[in-house]
Amino acid sequence: MTMEHSAAWTDFLVASAGATAALAGLVFVALSINLAKILELPGVAGRAGETILILGAGLIGSLLALVPDLTPSRLGVAFLLLWLPTWGIPSAMQINGFRRRQYYRFSLAFNRFLLHQLATMPLLLAGLSLNGVLPGGLDWFAAALLLSLIVGLFGAWVLLVEILR
Repeated sequence: MTMEHSAAWTDFLVASAGATAALAGLVFVALSINLAKILELPGVAGRAGETILILGAGLIGSLLALVPDLTPSRLGVAFLLLWLPTWGIPSAMQINGFRRRQYYRFSLAFNRFLLHQLATMPLLLAGLSLNGVLPGGLDWFAAALLLSLIVGLFGAWVLLVEILR
């Protein structure tokens, strides 16, 4: 990937930065509206943190990709460094919550874990790809952004609406 090629991604990256920032703002509104209920229920505060983390990674990754004159390999390293906490912290929290039996049904735990893995793995693949390990380049990052937005929307819905059921 040449830097000229990445210039064609500018509109997409600007739009994704705005979308992830707006959705993260919505999550903060949900936190402020439903804070007592979020803190009362086991594991829900962690879910809020996961949602903020995945949206924040999309925002930071988009902004990093917009940095002028950043080489593909440096962007790839930045994506790998961004992926590690974005994947690792929520994965550890979800596994710990499963061990503590914080979920009402196994399917809820499994779906949450699976969605998070699907949303974060393309960021790892983007980092590896930009360092020449596999093909795909920023296509992997686009997948990471779109999947992160889907997971973020789902998390925002849970924190705004489902929590009150």
